[in-house]
Amino acid sequence: MCRHLAYLGPERPFGQLLLAPPHSLYRQSWAPRRQRHGTVNADGFGVGWYAPGDPVPARYRRAGPIWGDDLLPDLARVVRTGALLAAVRDATVAGADAEAAAAPYATGRYLFSHNGAVAGWPDALAPLAAELPPEELLRLPARCDAAFLWALVLHRLARGDELGDALAGTVAAVAGAAPGSRLNLLLTDGTTIAATTWGDTLCHLALPEGGTVVASEPYDDSPTGPRSPTARCCAPPGPKSTSPRSRSPRREPAQHHPHPPCRRHRGRTARRCRPGAVPNPKQLPPKWFYDARGSELFEDITKLPDYYPTRAEREILLTRADHIATATQARTLIELGSGSSDKTRHLLGALTGLHTYLPIDVSESALAAAGEALLTEHPGLTVHALVADFQQGMELPRTPGPRLLAFLGGTIGNLLPEERSAFLHSVHAMLSPGDALLLGTDLVKDEATLVTAYDDPQGVTAAFNKNVLEVINRELGGDFDPADFDHVALWNAGQEWVEMRLRARKDLTVKIPGVDLAVTFAAGEEVRTEVSAKFRQEGVRTELAAAGLELKNWWTDSADRFALSLSFRV
Repeated sequence: MCRHLAYLGPERPFGQLLLAPPHSLYRQSWAPRRQRHGTVNADGFGVGWYAPGDPVPARYRRAGPIWGDDLLPDLARVVRTGALLAAVRDATVAGADAEAAAAPYATGRYLFSHNGAVAGWPDALAPLAAELPPEELLRLPARCDAAFLWALVLHRLARGDELGDALAGTVAAVAGAAPGSRLNLLLTDGTTIAATTWGDTLCHLALPEGGTVVASEPYDDSPTGPRSPTARCCAPPGPKSTSPRSRSPRREPAQHHPHPPCRRHRGRTARRCRPGAVPNPKQLPPKWFYDARGSELFEDITKLPDYYPTRAEREILLTRADHIATATQARTLIELGSGSSDKTRHLLGALTGLHTYLPIDVSESALAAAGEALLTEHPGLTVHALVADFQQGMELPRTPGPRLLAFLGGTIGNLLPEERSAFLHSVHAMLSPGDALLLGTDLVKDEATLVTAYDDPQGVTAAFNKNVLEVINRELGGDFDPADFDHVALWNAGQEWVEMRLRARKDLTVKIPGVDLAVTFAAGEEVRTEVSAKFRQEGVRTELAAAGLELKNWWTDSADRFALSLSFRV
């Protein structure tokens, strides 16, 4: 399977990262603790690092095991760097490429590594090879699957993709062409780290002295994961597949593939979310709510007596699932923001010709739990669980059509108008003629009903809102005290949306070391954490039409509080 590691931070001898820790990459070459395929990584190793002021990395690679190289300890002791990528290799198949096949691969300012294997290599990727220009194939550094993956990634980088998008697109394309592949990719340009997991674990460590490590497995002294609160495992094991005990002639055995398509160095992600980097009122993107605790709190919110959207939407699904199935004849169901996939079970039961279910969510824990349950309930269904942020753009695996994309829960209301337009255009791009979008929208109604749904007497929504501060504290080292803020929910009649805010109880300054930021709040100043737009039928029809989607069906619950619409790509 191989092991790899990347680092960004203050300059240090790279031996402190690769050799010194108790379960370092050096030790993982013969004693990995989380490696699922193979036990010894003795088919080569490599280190790539960046010197100050030089954007092009240097590399040191050898064909043998890392423990057999006498020169490496001296290099590791004297070579200092603030950015590196290193790997130890377990060859997928035997070959004669020697150190040319050892990661990291390098072109220009980039370093790249692959842990895993491409199923059916090389024949399965022949269609993807045909899409590359001949000169790019001729530049392959070695005749192995990892080198070919690097060519695919580099092709996307050359056309202008960001690091994470290049990895995400490559994983989606290869997984579609070669199901069962293990695609754990690591990429850096010396300023940003991007990584994927597809078939293994991914961990990151925020070092107390500064810097971030992203690696296949922790290098601290805990065999089950980092013990420090600043060290966390970022992805669950995968893929996991059932046995073919319930194989049907027209369906594949179920598979559950938890994989974040893009894991960027958190400093870069956080810079886009700085609460002090926007005009007053300050704003935070709502996706920061959804760590494990945030997901639990939201599930609690959906059970509150005053929070009607979940019950109203479930009522529509119960009464209209057969109509949806008849209208779409879907063989693939894609769900954005799937969470526990609870409501979707009504659709899964009605779509009798369904082949594949693709749940997509930012919460890995929710996807893992839902995937396990669905494997038991529908053993003949192919299930691919994708950890992703749908607003960042995605390439979906190749799945049979017609396809039904479900975006339920009124989540589209959390997007601002320009974001909704971009999202609906991206949906149009993901769908083919004959594919459909099932969209949940909360409807405009009286102010008292709306505000109470977002400011319950039990205080659950307030706890959910304040949890965003806990996430920033944990992820970015912030020192927010949630007790310094009050939860606020209000109806903005002009925009026809509910706003959730956090209001400072006193003058205060919050430090967020992870983004080198100090944010000042005056007493009574607010930071907006979420909007939840409410809709009217004609407005929904207009927004869909502008994105090339034609609304065909409109269903509401018995109290006309919530709507499900079915539209088709024009």
